[in-house]
Amino acid sequence: MDQRAAVAGSRSTPTGEGSGAELLALVRSVGFAGRIPDLRRRARTYVATYDAIVPPIVESTVDDPVRRAHVVAALRSAGVKLCFLIAGYAATAGIPLRVDLGVLAGVVTRAYDDLLDDRDENGGGENGGGGDSAELDRRLAELFAGGSFHPVGDLERLFLGIYREVERRLDRPASDPIFAALRRLHEFQIRSRRQRDPGIPSAELAEVTRGKGAYGTVVMLGLARPAMGEAEMALLRELGGVLQQLDDCQDVELDRRAGVTTAATRGQLTLGDVCRRLRELAPVLRAHYGRVRPLYAVVYVYLWFCFVRRRWPRLGTGHGAARTPFGILLRPGDNVGQRASDRHER
Repeated sequence: MDQRAAVAGSRSTPTGEGSGAELLALVRSVGFAGRIPDLRRRARTYVATYDAIVPPIVESTVDDPVRRAHVVAALRSAGVKLCFLIAGYAATAGIPLRVDLGVLAGVVTRAYDDLLDDRDENGGGENGGGGDSAELDRRLAELFAGGSFHPVGDLERLFLGIYREVERRLDRPASDPIFAALRRLHEFQIRSRRQRDPGIPSAELAEVTRGKGAYGTVVMLGLARPAMGEAEMALLRELGGVLQQLDDCQDVELDRRAGVTTAATRGQLTLGDVCRRLRELAPVLRAHYGRVRPLYAVVYVYLWFCFVRRRWPRLGTGHGAARTPFGILLRPGDNVGQRASDRHER
């Protein structure tokens, strides 16, 4: 970890500081809360859908059997968690949910993020043959523009297999707005490498954070909405910027250890800030959809998970695979290369 990042992290608000203020913010936001019906049944459905689609892709792309088992578990958790969010959006928007696409949204997001992280941390990637970060960025941009992609190593083969499965099931023309949003997301992901510089200006940091969250959310929720209109995309970009801040709040300690700069690692963003921004957005969402729940009910659960994770960062990070629906939801973000428990021990 960069020494300047370590110093910056030591000056930031400690994980346990401000618990009372953040708890009060959650209480003030209790209006978000609502029943999430059939939680266990839906979680089982999401897991079964995942198990029918993703393990065969992992089997065909990841050579090592021990690593395959870890990848399957890590991607299952990501797929189930994000499917609840997409289901909340679909119910709020009054549109049907494709469970297969909802689950794959979390899976492809996890695989994409981990592929970029692997290249940042390991230079040429796990096998050293995939080129540097800039070369991977270029090849992914070509893929997202409808071109070819020739994978090198397990992670690239895994991502391509999942991406092609999403593409096949989505079955939309290249003119669908989701593809333009994906290309914009990739641009901001490239820019996010600047977050490894602890001196990144606050304005640039805020712009990158908003962009990643904005376009990531449009892509994710766009899987449920063909030909999404510009007005709704603009609204979801606003929501996505806040959801990215929530993610940064939850990952604050992991980001500090990895030398990644966020407003949260600088002590400039709290869970209370996220709650306030969500309250400000609620009337705008209600004006568009006629309601904010059950989407906000799911987000409210995520807010509490963030609060718990910031207090007890190792909770749920055991080495065994999560097997119950609640265990899958509570478990922090294992990535396909490393368990969350191992990252906390760095």
